[in-house]
Order: sequence, then C-alpha cells, then structure tokens
Amino acid sequence: MVKQTSLSIILGVLLCAWSIVSFAQEQQSSSSNKFDKLVIDAGHGGDKPGAVGSKSKEKDITLAVSLKLGKMITENLKDVEVYYTRVIDKDVELYKRSQIANKIGADLFISIHCNSSTNKAPKGSETFALGLTKAAQNLEVAKKENKDILSEANYEENYDGFDPNAPENDILFSLYQNAYMEGSLWFADKVQKQLTANTPIQNRGVKQANFVVLLKSAMPSVLIEIGFISNKEEEEYLMSEIGQYEIAASIFRAICEYKAHKDNIKVAVPDVASLIPKNVIEKQKQIEESKRLALAKEQEALRKQKQLNEQKKMQDSISNAQTSGNEVVYRVQFASMKDKLSTNDARFAGLEDVWLYEFDGYWKYCAGLFASRQEASNYVQKVRTLGHKDAFVVAFHNGKRISFEQAKALENKK
Repeated sequence: MVKQTSLSIILGVLLCAWSIVSFAQEQQSSSSNKFDKLVIDAGHGGDKPGAVGSKSKEKDITLAVSLKLGKMITENLKDVEVYYTRVIDKDVELYKRSQIANKIGADLFISIHCNSSTNKAPKGSETFALGLTKAAQNLEVAKKENKDILSEANYEENYDGFDPNAPENDILFSLYQNAYMEGSLWFADKVQKQLTANTPIQNRGVKQANFVVLLKSAMPSVLIEIGFISNKEEEEYLMSEIGQYEIAASIFRAICEYKAHKDNIKVAVPDVASLIPKNVIEKQKQIEESKRLALAKEQEALRKQKQLNEQKKMQDSISNAQTSGNEVVYRVQFASMKDKLSTNDARFAGLEDVWLYEFDGYWKYCAGLFASRQEASNYVQKVRTLGHKDAFVVAFHNGKRISFEQAKALENKK
C-alpha cells in the first residue's frame, strides 16, 4: 500500500512537470527572440522579513536594490520594459512571483535576496539557477528561501501539492532544470563576475539549487544572494546607499551583457560610477573622509597615550630604584641639543627608556636605567651601534646628575 502511494505521488509529479515543461517550450517557440521584458523580484516582504541582521531586514535591502536596478534599466535600456513583483513592503506569495513573469512573457526573471548564517564569519555573493544539488550548503540556502510557502494559505493547492521537505520533489526539479538552464547559467556567471569586479563582496560562485520561486518561471531565471546580512561588515555595506547602488549597477551591467548576447547586437555597458547619482558618490566621499579623520584622531590619541605610559614607566623605574635603597642610578647619555624632542622621536628608534633632562640651556638625552655603572657601561656599545657614537655613562641621584665620585661616596654610605 505504501509503495502504491509513493508511486502515485511520483507519477503525479512527473505528469505535472511534463505539462509545465511543455508549456515552457511553447513559450520559447512562440515568443520573440528579442530581449525586451524582465521581472525584478525583491525577496520576501510584509510579515515575512526574510533573514534578519543586527540592524536590518532582508526584505528592506532587497526592495531598495530592486528599485535602484529597475530605475537604471528604465533610464539606460529604453527598449526594455521593467516589471516588479513588489514595489512596497508587501508579501507576495512565491507562486505568484513567477506567475507575473509568465503572464507578461518576460525574457528574464531576477530574484534578489540576502544570505544568512548562524556562523557570523561567512560573507560573499552567490547566484543560483534552478537545479538539483547534492551540496548540503546549497540545499540549506534553498530550504531557507522556500520555507515561506508553508505559511501561505492553501499552499498545497497553489504549489500542486509541493512539499519543500519531500524528497520525491527532486524529480520535479530534475525535469524543470533543463528548460532554460543554459540562459540561466550564462546570466548567473555574468552577475557574479560583475559583482566581484565592482563591489567589495567576495565571489562564492554560480550554483544550482531547488528554489520554488524559480520553479515555474518560463524563462531564464536566477536567484541572487547579494551578501550575508549575518556578517556585521557585509550588513553595513548592504545597508549603505553606495553599496546598494554598486550592487544594482553590477547586476545592470550583467543585464546589458545578456541583452547583447541574446539579441546578437552591441550594447553599451555604462561604467558603475556613471550609474550612481553624483550626490550619493559625494556623500560617500564625505563618509570616507570622516572615517579617515576619526582614524587619524584615534591613532594620535593612542600615540600620546603610549608616550605618557612610557614616561610613567620611566618615572616608576626611578622611583623603584630609589625606594629599594639604591638612590643612585646610571644612564647612557647619547645626545645634547637646544631643541626639546619627544622621547618617541624617530631618531631614538631602538633605544630603551629614553629620558631627558635640562642642563646649562641644553636638553640632554639619555637611554636605559641601571642600578650599577657596569650595567650602564655594557649598554653603551648598543647605543653606539644605533648611530650615537658619542654615548657615555652618567650618574643621577634623586633625578639630578652627579659625578662618579659623588655616586661612589653615596653608594659607600649604604
């Protein structure tokens, strides 16, 4: 009985698939060869937000990119009509999205999505065409995008009994995948190359998976995962106006290439900068300049803090030497000059515990801090190898320079 039920399901799936593939072939033969209509599908919407990042929702990013892409096509490819599955924050059932494309006889169907992962590290874009996959990663991406149908009313009727988790539906996908596979993969490859060339998004490649939104589309169709909303760095880029324009421009350039290929004509492919409003580019320059200044300010603050820490370390060393019962300390003096320089000056590179004191109108520069004259003498050679040929040992008591005779007398008193 179980075997008969499974056989019935398989036969039903085969019959359904055969009828739609036949419809697809009729559409191909009856439609014009000219590329003049396409549908842009902004993934999710309404009460189905899709993937959720730390600051954004997939449905908002996909709509923003879709509208920018559509405007570029309208302004630059005058003979191509643009249709949308949604232009507002509204949910559209998955089966209706491909229905829209089939009804108008579109030549290309583009579904735009954002990827996500429980692991925050993954990032990059990938473009999918319909097809079977044995790769677990691709299967998981498809399952995430397909699960919306389970919350739709009458989903079993609308999807001909399709269950996104049922293994027998692989048969359905295997029959569908060949109808427009060549065109879908050709376009997917161009999308990935353009995104890689014109955005900072890494290339995760062209793949195939069982996406319901592509299943019944009677034309070349792709689903583009433009980036990982779960990755903090990539989410910031996907949310930014410049990022959305660069992504849209990259997809648009791929569309230009596809039209030239399909119509066998020359199509001018605008550069990305010309497709982005000047005020957006100017705003981005200001943002980058603000970041540069903030970084420079932060680095200067760190430099000053380091200098203060080194000075404190030096004073602590003197204090420790004095409180330990040895009030006489020795240093290696290596320079004398009128100008007062920072102890972090590049000319002091390689020297330890750089310290300075004023004497007779000159600033004297010393390095090292030692409890004995012999230890200081051993350090003199290193200081000289760093270019300070006139380095010599000096003694201090309570921060004031003294003669070696005075130093010896003080030490003998101990």
